[in-house]
Amino acid sequence: MSRPVTRRSFLAGGLSLSVLATTGCAALEGGSVAGDFPSRNVEIMVPAAPGGGWDLTARQFQHVVQEDDFLPGRSTSVVNVTGAGGAVGISKLVTKNRKDPHTLMITGLVMVGALTLNQSKITISDTTPIATITAEQEVFVVKADSPLKTLKDLVGQYEKDPASVSWGGGTIGGTDHIAAGVLVKTAGGDPSKVKYISYSGGGEATAAILSGDVTVGISGLSEFEEQITAGKMRVLATTGTDPMTVDGQQLPTLKSEGYDTEVLNWRAIVAPPDIPEADRQRLIEFVTKVNSSPEWDEIRKKQGWTDFFQTGDEAKKFIADETTRVEGLLKELGIV
Repeated sequence: MSRPVTRRSFLAGGLSLSVLATTGCAALEGGSVAGDFPSRNVEIMVPAAPGGGWDLTARQFQHVVQEDDFLPGRSTSVVNVTGAGGAVGISKLVTKNRKDPHTLMITGLVMVGALTLNQSKITISDTTPIATITAEQEVFVVKADSPLKTLKDLVGQYEKDPASVSWGGGTIGGTDHIAAGVLVKTAGGDPSKVKYISYSGGGEATAAILSGDVTVGISGLSEFEEQITAGKMRVLATTGTDPMTVDGQQLPTLKSEGYDTEVLNWRAIVAPPDIPEADRQRLIEFVTKVNSSPEWDEIRKKQGWTDFFQTGDEAKKFIADETTRVEGLLKELGIV
């Protein structure tokens, strides 16, 4: 790839005063002259409070960028913008940060559901997708002494009496809720009859599963792994296609149990809309370098994240397809 033209090389070419004034205004508004990234420090926005999955992803990414000096001479900061399941953060990115390649945002499947539920006029498709970076499988679990021994047992009970099956997980319209709907729909059932109970934290959900207050629990494996290892919970299936193990035992997947589908809690990095194409390419190159580093690979393995790397137009299409799928499913679940 030829080196993009920078502000310095423009000046060396002897622009007229009027053109320089116009270029200067563009730099102030958008934070960059085309191809000049990075011309200043980079900010990674987390559209949620500290401590969650997006926050962890952003701070681990920031750590690798700074540790390996992937942006020489520039620093990287993480800022949290809370509100409405990410709607406040993405609104800021799309409006106030428009055209600025120096503000990135962590997003993912959870935001698709949240924006739909909040009837947001702004969607992830209004941003500039740079890359999908990780994905995390969900697990369906029951308490160890549950009469439901397999995923087919669970589906069978739902088919007989949907009201007799309660599904416990996180936010309404979030990944856990989506996973329940996808399973029911794939099995030929009616997602609108899913009796879903939302819990504010993993501790509450765990207590509800172990006490029998809910029939089946849904979350990331890490949320329930301690209880599974202790023999207090049993996994009916994971929601991905890559095999997962706990204590050396391979866990069944939706596909191995006869349901040809998957649900991955994916996360992505996006930039504001209307950034210069040269800067978009530089951002893709930058994120690709971080993703290919041994340090990031080690973090993925430690966190149990799957490498789900897609860039540019491929990432854009994936996010658009996921948005369409989730919006449709939430309507079928009767919550939109």
